[in-house]
Amino acid sequence: MDLNSLKVREIRNNKGWTQQQLADISNLSLRTIQRVELSGLGSLETSKSLAAAFEIDREVILVISESQEAIKQNYRQVPAYFLILSFVFGISVGALALKMFS
Repeated sequence: MDLNSLKVREIRNNKGWTQQQLADISNLSLRTIQRVELSGLGSLETSKSLAAAFEIDREVILVISESQEAIKQNYRQVPAYFLILSFVFGISVGALALKMFS
């Protein structure tokens, strides 16, 4: 999982914590904290532990790729598509029923 290493370091520094203090508070190893801050690599559990230690939403420290952002945008548009599709389907079925029963 990609974590925003700069954001993790920024939050840690703003709290005045050393890497060892963050490791102790989050119940992670010092090596894990170092790896996250250096490369941004961490597991789901690591991201949850860091978010809990920082008392923030996990999404704050996640890296969201362009494709993930595009997926989020598409989800926001889904209801409109369903509405249009339902409308077109309803008209089609109604027209077919009229033709059959007339």
